[in-house]
Amino acid sequence: MRLTGRTALVTGSSQGIGKAIALRLAADGAGVVVHARSAEKAEPVAELIRARGGTADVVLGDLAAGDTALRVVQDAFAVHGGLDILVLNAGGGSQGLAANLSVETIDRTLAFNLRATILATAEFARLTDSPHGRVIFISSGMATHPAPGVSVGAAAKAGSEAFIRSAAQELGERGITCNSVAPGCTRTEMIAGQTWPDQVPPWTALRRLGEPEDIADVVAFLASDEARWLTGLTIAANGGLVTTAANILARAR
Repeated sequence: MRLTGRTALVTGSSQGIGKAIALRLAADGAGVVVHARSAEKAEPVAELIRARGGTADVVLGDLAAGDTALRVVQDAFAVHGGLDILVLNAGGGSQGLAANLSVETIDRTLAFNLRATILATAEFARLTDSPHGRVIFISSGMATHPAPGVSVGAAAKAGSEAFIRSAAQELGERGITCNSVAPGCTRTEMIAGQTWPDQVPPWTALRRLGEPEDIADVVAFLASDEARWLTGLTIAANGGLVTTAANILARAR
């Protein structure tokens, strides 16, 4: 229970990696604020945390819309009167060749994956007075491994990683650490029913797909005091995926 007495907001925590992170932080003793766009998606996760003896609340909002990312962080603070951990997991968007994407699609992808990261982190920094402040961004292998069809999402993820590195420098004197975690191909609802993930295990050192809990364990470590000397890093949580599998990796999120 190394996070007892601390509160964490996990964006996009209704399923997949985000849900696993929320459950793991709650198991470590943190009060968790579950986020999704709708209560129908968020409440079941909050109820599961409560059923396991944890504390959970819900905040809602479309992070790609306007300044919603600010409000979501503000709402999470209002619930508990403070926030120690911000996990920026929400992400995604339309894929396709850049030449075929509309301006609206590009704008939404950048807003969801980059602008929301900046706004939420900045608001967290303004509001928190935690001596254990943690910002953890969930990136993707496509931020560093090029592949066709994901160029805009890759740009947004890479931009967010760069922002997190600079935020680590800006917030370090306050004891706030800022790190990114870049999952490899992970078994989530997003890839359920598709056949291409079966090609991935031979490209990994550990010969399997990642599980959401694999990523959640890394996040839980970064959220803890044991990671107090780590900041400005991107941790590739990909099971030793070799770079020649970049095209597969890029489709993992």
